[in-house]
Amino acid sequence: MSVTESLKDAANYAALRVKLAWLTHQVHAHAETVTTLSTTVDETAEQMQDAAETMKALAVDDATTAEFADAALTMTGAKEAAGAYIAAADSAAAAADDAKTTVESDHGGIADAVSTSSVDMAEASFYTQQ
Repeated sequence: MSVTESLKDAANYAALRVKLAWLTHQVHAHAETVTTLSTTVDETAEQMQDAAETMKALAVDDATTAEFADAALTMTGAKEAAGAYIAAADSAAAAADDAKTTVESDHGGIADAVSTSSVDMAEASFYTQQ
């Protein structure tokens, strides 16, 4: 293996590690965003339902009360959908973490040893199994 090939492989590995770290961060960040939005939607749905019940108790017309109740129901459905999305995002985050860990554990030591070694790499044929 030439020095150029070794450097190319090391650069590819380093780029892979950087991309996996970025991907893992992005997946976790998006999962947190969805969780926050889901909580906000849930709180708003409860407030809308409370408002509908209050309006009904105050004898506000049925159409207005129904609009608030429908909005609360729609928000509750959105919250449930967000819950499914959060579960999927958590699974994706775990998969990204696993991929990053696997790459680092399977190849990290080799890449570190190669990058810090003062000895040139052998020709590729040296590394083939016989």
